[in-house]
Amino acid sequence: MKKTLLQMTLTCMVFGVIFAANNAVIHQDVAEPHAVSTAFAGESVKLPIIMYHSVLKDQAQAGKYVISPSALEADLNYLESHGYETVTVADLVRYVDELGELPEKPVMITFDDGHYNNYLYAYPLLKKHGMRAVISVIGKETEQYTESGQENAYWSYLTLDRLREISTDGVFEIQNHSYDLHENDARKGALRMRGESLESYRALLVEDTERTQKLLIEGGVPTPICYTYPYGACSRESEEVIKSLGFLCTLGCEERVNTLRRGDADCLYRLGRYNRPAGVSAERFLGKILGE
Repeated sequence: MKKTLLQMTLTCMVFGVIFAANNAVIHQDVAEPHAVSTAFAGESVKLPIIMYHSVLKDQAQAGKYVISPSALEADLNYLESHGYETVTVADLVRYVDELGELPEKPVMITFDDGHYNNYLYAYPLLKKHGMRAVISVIGKETEQYTESGQENAYWSYLTLDRLREISTDGVFEIQNHSYDLHENDARKGALRMRGESLESYRALLVEDTERTQKLLIEGGVPTPICYTYPYGACSRESEEVIKSLGFLCTLGCEERVNTLRRGDADCLYRLGRYNRPAGVSAERFLGKILGE
């Protein structure tokens, strides 16, 4: 009998720490999704994913990866007024696994890196509009600022305390964005370096990924089930490793609308996303993506 994604996840679920030698990641149940307005039971659905990074009031900082709170709220207003409902990775898994429905017009909002300013500005705006989002954190940064306790809108990252807070009420779903693979030199993100043996590469990626899993789980954060590639850099080799660790979804940076299909587990890997820069109105940016 064909196993569902959730059944496969539960089969390999453990509640202790599993190290790289076992070639597995810690798993818990996929979180129950919030109620969504279902449209109809279809075989496939289109899913646009919007990618944000830093949110700051300082207009001098605005750029490719920094937008203002007012620009973010304009986006949320646009999505709301055009009938879009936000979904999380857990919602996608249940849909593909034929265990749940998605809204008629789903959209996913994602924040990369885990900037503290996401808590300051994005979190209250999402709550105000009754929306949810996915935040993918860099383990090394979370660990560093958890230890130091520093919180600054310009340069600090979310602590474990903040991650527990924003995930407990269901506004943010926390995912894995590597522990320490945000370099773009000899190695680009999670890619294999030139001349690196496949064995060494796999061991490094497993160790790095599990380090963030361990940090988050032991810190009381729900188990990440999605891996967000640094710089969107992924390959066949990286996908094999990430899948072997039990992740049910991966996020890249290719700008395209995704098609999700019932019963097709592979459609949840290498999902495309649109980066949201400053300097473009919500109508122009989202209208082009959504075709509204």
